[in-house]
Amino acid sequence: MVADQTRLKPLSGAEDQSLSDNKLEDLRALLKVGLLPASPAQEAFLDKVVSYVAQGTLSLRMVEGTFVWARNQAEWPYPYFEQALRERARRVGIKISKAL
Repeated sequence: MVADQTRLKPLSGAEDQSLSDNKLEDLRALLKVGLLPASPAQEAFLDKVVSYVAQGTLSLRMVEGTFVWARNQAEWPYPYFEQALRERARRVGIKISKAL
């Protein structure tokens, strides 16, 4: 079952450097509902992504762009998201550490 794409709306407008706790929780929920993580390790990766956005290490725009792209690739978009986000981050000099 695939979540209705019309209900999953990106969070950014004018990107604010200091995201509120509510926006971060909304991002976490968007990623978990939209990407369908299948294991605790995958959920931990998404938590790490939200943490990097909160710290300003990853841009919300990059995460949301990768999310939208991954959702269009397959019914189970998580693997596409993780691989693409790691690669996009690597290209700008950011290494996303493995979750414990």
